[in-house]
Amino acid sequence: MKYVATFYIWIVSSIYLFWFINYFTYKFKKHGPEKMFYKASKALRRLFKLMFVKVIVIEEEPIDRTKPYIFMPNHVSFIDAFLFGAYLPVCGNSIEADRNFKWPLYGKMITAYEQIPINRNNIRSSIKTFEVAKERLKKGRSIIVFPEGHRTKSGYLQKFKKLPFVFAYNADADIIPVGVSGMLKLNPRNSIWMRPTTIILRYGKVIKKEEIKDMKVEDLMNLVRKQIIDLVDDYTEDDIIAYEKTLETIDAK
Repeated sequence: MKYVATFYIWIVSSIYLFWFINYFTYKFKKHGPEKMFYKASKALRRLFKLMFVKVIVIEEEPIDRTKPYIFMPNHVSFIDAFLFGAYLPVCGNSIEADRNFKWPLYGKMITAYEQIPINRNNIRSSIKTFEVAKERLKKGRSIIVFPEGHRTKSGYLQKFKKLPFVFAYNADADIIPVGVSGMLKLNPRNSIWMRPTTIILRYGKVIKKEEIKDMKVEDLMNLVRKQIIDLVDDYTEDDIIAYEKTLETIDAK
């Protein structure tokens, strides 16, 4: 059954994504991301239905659809990009690795959608990336930034990068931590296996920009980390404690 499900999901999703990427690359170029955002989101939700993936979206408190936010989720899979494309409540751009923009088809689509490239190996380039993100916020477009920087290998939150929080501290925008549960059941990391499952996408309590100004950057990092852990069902308390200890060991070296 695992083989049949994997074969079906890869074939159907590949065909559908080929159509989606080509069609919406053209539409984004012609009409712009804002005008096509809701149509593209609706189309991506069909992708998850075709994959027999049920997505449950929970808002810990109502999200104001008229203002931009900085969304900070845990990063589990390459499918995260499509998940947020389908279920982000407001129009927004992700900060993505610059190499993604060189991929055939997908690279053209994210360029047309005006996603923001980042070179994580160059600090000056990274700082410029976050300056671009700050300008997008001023224009009313939300920003998705993964504070871990890379997809998790352990299944648990990795160490956070400091730069996204320096950006958030100076961006004059509210932060919404986000927790994604169930993604590894759909597609385990470094595996081709895919299986129908349920994904839970939880938007946490808003951290107001007025609160952020009264915090140190490290305190903001810890607050977002705690919220994400609380929002993700895949983490058990014992496992979190054990993994946190490994991070402390790494920091001590």
